[in-house]
Amino acid sequence: MNKKMICGVLLAVIGLVYSAFCFMEAVLHPGNYNGIGGLRGALLCSNTLLPFVLSTAGMCIGLLLCFIEAYRKH
Repeated sequence: MNKKMICGVLLAVIGLVYSAFCFMEAVLHPGNYNGIGGLRGALLCSNTLLPFVLSTAGMCIGLLLCFIEAYRKH
C-alpha cells in the first residue's frame, strides 16, 4: 500500500468514527429545534450538524481516495 491509500483509509476511518459519534449523540438525545424534528432537529439541538456533515464528507473523500488508488492503472 502506498501513502495515498493509507491516507485515504485513515481519513475514511476517522470520518466514520466521528460521524457515528455525532449520530449516536443525536439519537440518544432527541430534540425539537424551532419546529424541526427528526434526525436533523436532533443534530441541530446538540450542535453536531456541522461536524456530522464535515465528517461524513471527509469519510466520502477518504473512500474516494482509496477507490482511486486501488483501481488506478499503473
